Amino acid sequence: MDYNNLLSKLPPHSELHYLSDVSSDQPQYSSDTHSFILFEYTTDWPATLSALKSNNIDFTIKTDSFDLDYILI
Repeated sequence: MDYNNLLSKLPPHSELHYLSDVSSDQPQYSSDTHSFILFEYTTDWPATLSALKSNNIDFTIKTDSFDLDYILI
């Protein structure tokens, strides 16, 4: 799924990032199997989880070193 298609399925004002852009500065966010990242503080968390599930989009939730959740897509 490309960036614009994925963004259109998320709640308004969600800040979707390419994982490669983020992980170049912060290696803790690196992943070989995901392309995008959403941070819990840049999206409506419950609505985002619901949108991902209802659109059958595979995702993984992790917690970073600041004890904040993020979603890898």
